[in-house]
Amino acid sequence: MTAARVGDSDERLARPRQEESETSTPKGPEDIGQLAAEVGRRFGLYHEQVDRLQTERTQENERLRADLGRLEAEIAHVNQDNDRLRAERDELLAAFRQMADVIERLQQSRGGGRDG
Repeated sequence: MTAARVGDSDERLARPRQEESETSTPKGPEDIGQLAAEVGRRFGLYHEQVDRLQTERTQENERLRADLGRLEAEIAHVNQDNDRLRAERDELLAAFRQMADVIERLQQSRGGGRDG
């Protein structure tokens, strides 16, 4: 239930009907009985709204927990990919360093490299 719907229903509960405003004070047991019935009816409506809001909140919490679970799984997958890519990068860097060392030794064995 949206805040606007709750606000609308609160206004309806707070706003007396015209007939009620015309009879402001109970004049006897029948009036008190009618007033008690109306209070009970409104209290019942209030409880229905509270129950509906609690149900909606519970459903939203469940949906958010499911979303969180999916996001955590995705993060774990991305972290695994990241670890794998870092390991591959480290292997490539090591291979390039070895190639650079071989090239440097080859250049030195052929007469000192570019310095000459």
